[in-house]
Order: sequence, then C-alpha cells, then structure tokens
Amino acid sequence: MEDNQRLKRKANQDAGFTLLELIVVILLVGILSAIAAPSWLAFVNRQRVNKVNERVLSAIQEAQRQAKNKKLSYSVSFRMSEDEGPEAAVHQTKDNQGVDDNTPETFQWQSLVGDLGVKPEQIWVGTNLTGDNKSGPTLSILEEERKITFDNQGVLKNAQIDSEEFGLAIVVAVPNSKEKDNPI
Repeated sequence: MEDNQRLKRKANQDAGFTLLELIVVILLVGILSAIAAPSWLAFVNRQRVNKVNERVLSAIQEAQRQAKNKKLSYSVSFRMSEDEGPEAAVHQTKDNQGVDDNTPETFQWQSLVGDLGVKPEQIWVGTNLTGDNKSGPTLSILEEERKITFDNQGVLKNAQIDSEEFGLAIVVAVPNSKEKDNPI
C-alpha cells in the first residue's frame, strides 16, 4: 500500500511541462510568427488591390454596357474624395437631345473601397488619363476627376492615346508605409 502511494506521488511530480519546455515552445511560436507576418501582410495588401481593381473594371464595364443597351453615350468617371477615397460614377454623357447637363455634383459616386474594410489612405488609384478619353505618357496618382466615355455602340469615343504601351490606364496600388507604427 505504501508503494502504491509512492508511485502515485511520483506520477504527480512528473506530470506537466517544465519551464524550459514552455519557453522553447513559446520561442518557436514567436519565430514562426515573425517569419509568417510579412507574407500575411503582403497577401492582405494583394487582396485589397484585387478587390478595388475588380470594382474599377466593373465600373468601366457597366458604362460600356449602359451605352450599348440604351444606345446613348455613357461615361465612367473616377475621382479621389478626401472622405471616401477613390470613387467611381457611371453616368449618361448627354441626354436624348444631345445636351451635356451632367456635372460631377449630380453623379452618383460610389466608393471603390467603401464596404471592403479598407481605409481610403490604404489604396492609391493612378491613371494616365489627361482628359476625356485622352491619355498621357506617364501614370500619376488620381487627384482630379477623370473619365472614359463610350459612344452609343459601347466603343471608346474619339480616343487619343499617346502611349502605345499603356493605352488608357487606371491602376490600383498600395502605398509604401514609412511609419512602423501604422503599417498599410
């Protein structure tokens, strides 16, 4: 009976992990996390860019679809809003009488980042558009409204493309963050 109690007491003393084992496991988890974190941030940024890029493409396709279906000239406009970040609006270029009475204030602007959980400063939208269906040789960050117009057949109307390499380009990117406290 005494041997039985001694065995039970010895088994209880051997149960669990030593402090050294716990430290080694915590250290390994920390090292693996440090290795995986940059890859995870790059993956998240890539997903953000892809989602916004899909919305840009969808807006362009919607303008072209509206132009074809309604047999009217339609445009897609892009701008950078201070509150909402990059925005797009699909709108009729001219009414049935050929009057262009649309102004940016009357457009139904939709945020490109709104319900994605992306802050406006986490995405940049750039373009080489210099005017209505006019491209320049360089890409720059979208600062003022730019638009692409489709005629009543869904074809680019009077496109003036200066750059054979880019055509009419709208690009989405993630800015570099210099602040270590605020990674993007």
